Parts: sequence; C-alpha cells; structure tokens
Amino acid sequence: MEKLIKKAVGEETIEELRKHAVQITIDRERSHPDLKVTKDCKMVRDAPEYKPTGEGFPYDLCAFGAQRFTSGRHYWEVSLAQKDTPPKHYWLIGVAKHDRSAFTPSSGSWFLCSDGANGFYINSDTPVKLSLTPTPRPEQLGVLLDYDLGQLSFYNVKERKHLLTMSTRFTGSVVPLFNPGVGDQCPLIIRDCPEPVESAVEIPVESSEPLLSNNSDP
Repeated sequence: MEKLIKKAVGEETIEELRKHAVQITIDRERSHPDLKVTKDCKMVRDAPEYKPTGEGFPYDLCAFGAQRFTSGRHYWEVSLAQKDTPPKHYWLIGVAKHDRSAFTPSSGSWFLCSDGANGFYINSDTPVKLSLTPTPRPEQLGVLLDYDLGQLSFYNVKERKHLLTMSTRFTGSVVPLFNPGVGDQCPLIIRDCPEPVESAVEIPVESSEPLLSNNSDP
C-alpha cells in the first residue's frame, strides 16, 4: 500500500534540493495527440480543439518526460503561472512507469493533481482520494524523486513549503508525468533550475502538517 508521510521541518532547503536538479524535456513521441508541445519540449498545454469525452479530470491528456530514472535522487520544477495570468487550476504532475502505454489513476503512477473546484488529491490504490488544501495555490511546483528510498515529494517553491511526500516502492524505470488539464489560460512550463550558489542564504523549507501516515509495508 502507498503511504503519505511528513518530512521534518527544515530538513532540506530549496537550494539543497536544486543540487539534485536534472534537465527534463517532454517526449513528443509519447504525448497525447491533443497536446500542444513547444519546440524546446519544455511547455505543454491542451489544444483548442480538444474536447474531453467524459466528466471529471481528463487523465488521458498526458505527456511523459524523455528522461528515465532507475536509481538516485532527481529534482525538477514546473511553473503553473505566468505574469498577468491567473495560476493554473487544472494540472497533474508526478511520475509513471516507463512501460505504460495508457494512463489511468491506478497502479504504476504517482502524482499530485489539481482539479479546479474539486480540490487537490493524490493517486492512491484505495478507492477514496485524499483531499489536500495547499494555500496559497502553487505557482511553482518542485518535485523530488528519491528512487532508492521510494519517495516522491512535492514543494511549493515560491512559498518554500513542503506539501507532501508519497512513499511507495519503485521498480523498473520511471519517467516524469505531466498533464496540463483543460481550459486554463496558462500553459504548464518545465523550468530550468538555477545553479545553486554556495554563498546564498539558505532558507529552510516549511513543512506541512502530517496528512496521512500508514506504517504498514507496501
């Protein structure tokens, strides 16, 4: 069973997280045909002609990262707002097994999803989604994949807040997962993290309150 756990307050700063930064690009070959991906494979949004076939979040509207991970710690950031544009209300960000040919909220994918007025939730093998209320709404999301420890952590970079950590057991290669949702003015943008500056003042990340703890084995 997947577990959601709390990291210690101030355990790692954004600067420390960025020491594990990797360059992430979108794999055009595996992107949903109704996604618009920029030439540099860093920006993605829904195409104007895309019409969801059902109710609820369009889980199928996914793009996968071109980079595969089978060990180690890897960090990347995603912009969810632009100047003079409201922050995105619909998005899904996480990782998935590389050999997935289709996407549904089931085993083999781990993510944080923002579904507009329906709120925030994570993927889970249990039938009940876990409601989250990060405030303010993230404008820049940090993602830390610790493959060896089986952890996927999310951070509100602008507010320097740890949102949550999912704990599981990864097997095989996993890739970044992106879904821009439908209807937002702002696209989903994969950022190039700035190089860490050794002399910079490192402000500790504020940790969220524990959301769920499950001590049973996966």
